[in-house]
Amino acid sequence: MLTGAIILKSERKRKSVNAKLLWVKDPGICIAILGIATLLGYVFKSFGLTDSDIIMLYIIAVHVISILTSRIQYCLISSLIGVVLFNYFFTYPEFSLSAHDSGYPVTFATMFITAFIAGTLANKLKRNTVIAEKNAREKEEAALIAQNERLRANMLRSISHDLRSPLTSISGNASNLMANSSTLDEEARQQIYADIYSESMWLIGMVENLLYATRIEDGRIKLNIAVEILDDIIAEAVKHISKTHPHRNIAVDMSEEIIPVNADANLMVQVIINLLDNAVKYSDEDTPVRITVRQQGEQALIAVSDQGKGISEKDKQQVFEMFYVGDNRSSDSRRSLGLGLALCKSIIESHHGTIFVSDNKPQGTIITFTLPIGKVEINE
Repeated sequence: MLTGAIILKSERKRKSVNAKLLWVKDPGICIAILGIATLLGYVFKSFGLTDSDIIMLYIIAVHVISILTSRIQYCLISSLIGVVLFNYFFTYPEFSLSAHDSGYPVTFATMFITAFIAGTLANKLKRNTVIAEKNAREKEEAALIAQNERLRANMLRSISHDLRSPLTSISGNASNLMANSSTLDEEARQQIYADIYSESMWLIGMVENLLYATRIEDGRIKLNIAVEILDDIIAEAVKHISKTHPHRNIAVDMSEEIIPVNADANLMVQVIINLLDNAVKYSDEDTPVRITVRQQGEQALIAVSDQGKGISEKDKQQVFEMFYVGDNRSSDSRRSLGLGLALCKSIIESHHGTIFVSDNKPQGTIITFTLPIGKVEINE
C-alpha cells in the first residue's frame, strides 16, 4: 500500500509539473510566432506588398499556433491579438489602435473570423491525429497481447504433448529397475540407465530453452557483451555436445588465426549447442556434423552443417519462428518443441548479427550466423 501511495503521489506530481510547463510553454509559443509574423510583416511592407499579404501572415501564424499549443483558447486569443497587432503596426495611423479607413472594421472582422476558423480546423486536425495515433497504439498493444496469449497457449500445448513421452519413458524404466533389478543382466541395466540419462538430458535441454524463451518474451535477457575468443566458445559448445552425444563425430574447421568477437559468451555457447543438437538429431549417427568458422571483413561467420534430409523451401521461410517444427522428425522419431532456432535467431539479432539457412550439397542443411568482430585493446 505504501509503495502504491508513493507511485500515485509521484504521478500526481509529474502531471502537476507538466501542467505548469504548459502554462509557460504555450503563451511563449504564441508570443514568439506572432512576433515573427509582425517582423515578417515589416519585411513584406518594405518590398511593397499589400495589406492582404500581411493579413495572410497572421492567419498562417494562428494556424501554426493551433498546431503547436495544447488548448483551442490560444487559437481564439491569438486571432484577436493578430488583429490588434495588424491594426497597431500596419494601418494608418501607425502605432495607434484607431483606423481612419471606414473599410478596416470589416477587414478586421474578416481577418479574425478567417484566422479563428483556420486555427480551429488545424487544432481539430491535430486532435484527430492524436486520437488516431492513440487508437493505433492501443490496437497494436491489443494485438501484441493476443499474440503473447497465443504463444503461451501454444507453449502449454506443446509442453504437455512433448513432455509426456520422455517422462513416461523415465518413469517406466525406473519402475522396471525397481521391480526387476535382480533379474536383469548387466547389459539390460546399462541400456535402461542410458535411456533414462538420454531422456533426462533431453528434458534439461527443453527446460533451458523454455527459460530462455520466457526471458526473451518478457525482455529480461541482459547481455553481458565483451570481447571473447571464438575458439573458446566453440570448444565449450563441442565439449557439451560430446557429453550428450558421445558417439557422434563433431568436426571443427577453423582458421589458424584467432578470431575475437563481441558476444555474451554464455548465450553464444547456448546458440551453438542448439545448432549442434539440431544437426545431430536430424542426421544419421554415422554422418559427421561440421562447424566451420571464418572471418569475413568485420564479421565472423559460423556455420553448422549436417548431412541429414535437409529442410524444404517452405520450411526455410518459417524455421526460425517460435514453436514451428515443420514436418521433420529427429533421428529418434521425437518431435522438438520448436524453440531452438527461434531462440538462436533472437540471441543472434540481439548481438547485431544475422542467421540464415541454406542447403548442404549434395545433402543436408547449413545454419550460418554472423557476429561482429571484437576490437582487442593492447595496453602498451
